[in-house]
Amino acid sequence: MIRQFKPSDLNPMREIYNHYVENTLLTFDEVALTETEFSDKLNPVFSKFPCIVYEKEGKVLGFAYATEWKQNPAYRFTVSSSVYLHPEALDKGTGTSLYRKLIEELREMKIHSIVAGILMPNEKSTRMHERLGFSKVAHLSQIGYKFNKWIDVSYWQMIL
Repeated sequence: MIRQFKPSDLNPMREIYNHYVENTLLTFDEVALTETEFSDKLNPVFSKFPCIVYEKEGKVLGFAYATEWKQNPAYRFTVSSSVYLHPEALDKGTGTSLYRKLIEELREMKIHSIVAGILMPNEKSTRMHERLGFSKVAHLSQIGYKFNKWIDVSYWQMIL
């Protein structure tokens, strides 16, 4: 079931996120976040934008949220999107379902543009964004560095 975030979801969400921090290139955080750090990271989201979770049998298996793209007022109708899944929820359509719900909520808020950064290569995320209607708008070579490796990032955009 997809539902709105509640404060008791914060720790399971942090555990999912920290899996990606410690084991993948999918986030540029390099050290697992504490409860306070993770809460501080998401607090700006809760006051302005949707944060939704996927729960199955009482267990949080994924979450999606939007954040401010840039702080300048002219960007107020553009957001950045993020989706993270528990390894148990991968390749089951959970990410796509979360993303569709997030997009729906952003449309209702009159958001005009969604920007998603994808660390490359990442064929699964690329295919999902294409299926949802995002278009690749930029590719930045060797923009990040993690695990002794330079990382490319592509940016994808959806106009609502």
